[in-house]
Amino acid sequence: MRNPVLRILSISMIFLASKRTVAQNSTQSQIWPELEAYYRLNEKFRLYSAVSGTKSNSAYTDGTAGIYIDFFALPLLRGKNNTEMHDTSRGYFSWFRMGYSYSDAPPDEKRKVVNVFETESDVNFHIPADIMLIVRNRIDWRWVNGDFQPVYRPRLKFVRNLKTEYLTFNAYLWSEYFLYWNDNSENRLRIAAGTVIRVLKWLDFETYYMYQFQNQPGVSPVHAIGIQFDLYFTSKKFR
Repeated sequence: MRNPVLRILSISMIFLASKRTVAQNSTQSQIWPELEAYYRLNEKFRLYSAVSGTKSNSAYTDGTAGIYIDFFALPLLRGKNNTEMHDTSRGYFSWFRMGYSYSDAPPDEKRKVVNVFETESDVNFHIPADIMLIVRNRIDWRWVNGDFQPVYRPRLKFVRNLKTEYLTFNAYLWSEYFLYWNDNSENRLRIAAGTVIRVLKWLDFETYYMYQFQNQPGVSPVHAIGIQFDLYFTSKKFR
């Protein structure tokens, strides 16, 4: 009996060790640079555009460009936690976004061309300790290489605005789930922590750390550092 038991234990240990090694090797470390620009038209509408990329192993693996319009549905509900940050959307209880983005990847990637029509709704809540809870419901109506592959992306974000004598900034945490309607094996969960720093009257600098959990063999764990610049402009009429 000893020999079969020892053999089974040995095989099990080898299998578990190899599985851990594969999981470790499949972990991706990435950098996500992004540039965002906002143009406030009036009390109700704002234009938003973004250009981003993914850098993995010293090479860019994809790039995305998009343009959107924001609609602020309800009057201003400013709270005492407003510390002169540029993003005025947090001063509203509810607002909506819709737009289009295009993404392209190298020829060897399976997902080469992605066209997305995005719809999003955000609701902001003031909770204790001057923290803002932002509940986002987003649907990406995606066409990947011509195939329709929609994704539902709910997210909870906690933001705390802060201010010192020399610095205006915030700290945030968020958790986002990706629900792929066509293929549940692609579902994934991400968490992130970061900060937005007000640099100039029209410029913010944002940096964050994001971790993606592994979900089945098709979704690898990811460690990502985001580096982002946000530009804010306002029409003369609105000012």
